[in-house]
Amino acid sequence: MEIRDVFLNCISAYLTKTAYVPPADCDWDALLQLCHEQKLIAPVYTVVRGAAANAKQWRMAALSDAAMQARRSAEFETLCAQLSERGICPLVVKGVLCRETYPEPDARISSDEDLYVPRAQYDAFHETMLALGFRSDAPDLENAHELRYTRGSLLIEGHWELFPQENTTLNALNALSDGFWARAVTRDVGGGRVRVPDATDHMTFLLLHLFKHFINSGAGVRQICDVAQWSKAYEIDWPRVREALALTHAEVFAGAVFDAGARYFGMAFPEGWPRADCAALLADALGGGIYGSATMSRKHSGSMTLAAVEDAKGAGRLKSLLRTLFPNRAVMEMSYPWVKKSAALLAPAWVVRIARYLVSRGSGNSAAESMKIGTERIALLKQYQIL
Repeated sequence: MEIRDVFLNCISAYLTKTAYVPPADCDWDALLQLCHEQKLIAPVYTVVRGAAANAKQWRMAALSDAAMQARRSAEFETLCAQLSERGICPLVVKGVLCRETYPEPDARISSDEDLYVPRAQYDAFHETMLALGFRSDAPDLENAHELRYTRGSLLIEGHWELFPQENTTLNALNALSDGFWARAVTRDVGGGRVRVPDATDHMTFLLLHLFKHFINSGAGVRQICDVAQWSKAYEIDWPRVREALALTHAEVFAGAVFDAGARYFGMAFPEGWPRADCAALLADALGGGIYGSATMSRKHSGSMTLAAVEDAKGAGRLKSLLRTLFPNRAVMEMSYPWVKKSAALLAPAWVVRIARYLVSRGSGNSAAESMKIGTERIALLKQYQIL
């Protein structure tokens, strides 16, 4: 049995609360590495801890992840209370909300937490974050859509738009935010009262966020698990979700996500939704890491797939190469956050990017490999009728 199948069976057992024993010849080191790439060590350890040959290594990795997440969760709870005391109540999305749907919340780790703030209030939010001891670059409200803040082990992404503005396809989705705010509710999350999207809007956001990463360099298995777990925890208005996904031709793609959720993670497939086979989606997710970041070539290939979606057709070879070497600012910000400070920094970032290609060839980073991956992933986008 391939190690990817063992991994999926372990996650399935964890989320459906069933038993699973890996095969006797399981490559435990390879399984641990795959769990690390997918940021799902603790859930798999829960399933295999009685069988793993390298039990001590597994235990240390799982406990380290869970302990770090518990610390971040406590710090985030404190932050939400501090913001509320100052009259700032952003929408909380993703991480902390998804964790609460897992059997052991801190086993579902998050590298950051996301807060969505109305653009008109972002200056006040930014000043408050700095006053609370967070560090960040100066905001670029004109060209970016988010800003990162750090304090201790806590990383916050503050958004004034839900999706990148420079990509026409994704920027169009920002029109959904008015409805998200209008339907938002206040409830207890992680020990405190916070504003959150209603359950259907959060499902929409999870799927579109997954879609955003998929059309870039890829999405991981954990994001698919988040969708499945959310669907099991809340009643969803599926026609409203489908209406939103139609804006990006993502309905068939979502059908593959739901197929994976139904096959492995205990999700009920939405009635009337177009079903698509999840095999190619899972192979892509397992090969690309948590956000398609397994290799630099994989990350750089995102400029081709984003260009293809933008053009609504596969890019030509020369255009693809130019997009790979000279991505637009929204793409560059993902790997070079300092580009957010000024549009003038885009050209220097291109120079740094090309220099890294030249010095790291043969170590998972080459223009030729990026072209190959990008071409394969454009075919995948066509398979799921995104193009």
